Amino acid sequence: MLDKLKSMLRSDDLLPTLTVFPEIDQEKIRKELRLDEEGQQRGSNQQPASGTTSFDAVEARIINRINDVRNKGLENYENNRQVYNERLSRAGTMRKEVEIVAQNASGDYLTAVRGWKAQMTSVTERLFETFQHRKEFRERHGLRRPAKHFEGWGRFAATVIIFIGIETALNAFMFSRGNEQGLVGGGMTAFVFSLVNVIMSLLLGVWACNLNHSKLFRKLIGLCSLAGWILLALAVNLTVAHFRDLIDAQVSWSNAIQEAVPALRANLFGLTSMDSWFLFALGSLISIFAFIKGWYAFDPFPGYSKVETDLAYARADHAGHFEDAISELTDKRDQAIDELRDADQQVRDGISQAIDALYGHSTLNAHLEGFLDQCDTKVAYLLAVYRDANLAARTEPAPPSFSTGHSFPAFRTAITADEGRKKTAEEEAQKITQAVESAIRQIFESFRSAVVEFQLPEEVQRGVSFSGPLVPSVRAPAGEPV
Repeated sequence: MLDKLKSMLRSDDLLPTLTVFPEIDQEKIRKELRLDEEGQQRGSNQQPASGTTSFDAVEARIINRINDVRNKGLENYENNRQVYNERLSRAGTMRKEVEIVAQNASGDYLTAVRGWKAQMTSVTERLFETFQHRKEFRERHGLRRPAKHFEGWGRFAATVIIFIGIETALNAFMFSRGNEQGLVGGGMTAFVFSLVNVIMSLLLGVWACNLNHSKLFRKLIGLCSLAGWILLALAVNLTVAHFRDLIDAQVSWSNAIQEAVPALRANLFGLTSMDSWFLFALGSLISIFAFIKGWYAFDPFPGYSKVETDLAYARADHAGHFEDAISELTDKRDQAIDELRDADQQVRDGISQAIDALYGHSTLNAHLEGFLDQCDTKVAYLLAVYRDANLAARTEPAPPSFSTGHSFPAFRTAITADEGRKKTAEEEAQKITQAVESAIRQIFESFRSAVVEFQLPEEVQRGVSFSGPLVPSVRAPAGEPV
């Protein structure tokens, strides 16, 4: 979003302040120009002549060498000032670009808000309708208590396995007598009988809950299930007991299987051994526990647990969407605000640097003064090195030119400062800040509006709507839990 603005403020054409003015290494120049050797050689040859009043060739080379470095630094300085000057002239363009960035940021955020509002509509309606369904279900069947939640298929299956395992383990030894496969065969038989006993009791226990229903037909189904369980539990467990009784009477395993049911019909409770009565009692007890487990596996009132579960899922779905919406919009808000403030800061810093460079005592101007002084100092030093070596080697008097120093002419920049442009740039910077702050306020207002309109579950369930009739305005009656 800020790429174009950054390209307008890029500093590719600006040299860092410390590299605008080249470093002058006097010792390096001294060696390159061979000032000591030149001074001794020319001094021994009595050059320059004693009457010379102007700089000789060596002195001219020294001055030209420093002047080249000086000109390079001044050229860099002028180039930087030119860039700053052009930056001020583009202040209005940068303001417009920041305004576009601000408008885009505000518009993009509003689009994100509206997108989440669209997503929240379906889950809000789902939550409201599910809550209304539970409310009507309670009123229709006279329920005021909360529903019993299903414990989960994992625990349910574990309980069934425990029931079957206990009955199988206790019956396996008793069924092993007379079985050709011994304990293994007895265990398999016990497992089959236990599986039938437990599964049958569980299912009939679930169906028997229809006794609690308010409709007569459903009550009849529940009554039939209860009666069926009693009859089937007695039939299955008495058949097993008679089977065990026949084995104790030394009847073969295959004949006992065939005669168990006829023996049951002939004499229902005609058991002759304690082991048979124990098997009957154990099977009946397991059947009762399994029936109770089926009765309370779900809510005792048929369908109530599912209605409550649907409402719990609707609430969780709404809460998940709500949290995702707030989290994403918060991140987008913070990102948009950071980018806007970054844009504002970049432009203001760029304009401020340009104003300081052109009108004030900036670092660039301070380095300029030091650089110009350094050029004069270095020339004086190098001239002194050459002249001292020359004087030490010559026998004739020194020429008058050796008493003459050199200083470069005063520098005057070719780029003049325009006070009107400075004022305009400062005004544009102020407008940029105002545009950014306005966009930030709009983003905060959009966020606040979204937080208000994304209703909390209790508000949805009451039918409260802040932005229009998303759901009918229906309030729960007194005492209705939410």
